[in-house]
Amino acid sequence: MRMIILWLGLLASGSLLALELPADWRLPTAKELVTEPPRDDSPLRYAQVESDFNGDGKLDRAYLLKSVHYPGEGLLVRLSSPAGYVWQLLDRVEWGEEYASAGLKMRIELAQVGSYKTACALGYWQCTSDEPDMLELMHAGIYQDRFDGAIAIWFWDHPRQQFKQVWLGVSDH
Repeated sequence: MRMIILWLGLLASGSLLALELPADWRLPTAKELVTEPPRDDSPLRYAQVESDFNGDGKLDRAYLLKSVHYPGEGLLVRLSSPAGYVWQLLDRVEWGEEYASAGLKMRIELAQVGSYKTACALGYWQCTSDEPDMLELMHAGIYQDRFDGAIAIWFWDHPRQQFKQVWLGVSDH
């Protein structure tokens, strides 16, 4: 069973959106969006970004959502496909019952087209053939600041037709 939510917040496009969420997820409450890390300087509270992530000319949206089954959160993308829009789970965190009332701990922003030095290039570990020292984004991606301070970019890997994650390092906040 799917849940339909009317997002009453003002989106970047300036319109209201009726959003059909996957059954296991819900939008964060206002209270869950006021906890650390600070979110006041983002109109979407660092919980939503939109762009054409897969390069098909259609707008896609990434959301930080809360689980309805366990204390935790996830990074999900509503991605355009030939069959319409599909949801993809990119990352999830299960906090444990002692954190049942915890707010969102991750933040997301739009990663612009351009070059990014990766964590392996910064010396966190040895670069492998699957992880370059420089990430060259040809389409916008999703910049993720995780609860543990790790920073990553999720981007659409065209040859594999799926999202790929590359670590950038550790956050300074």
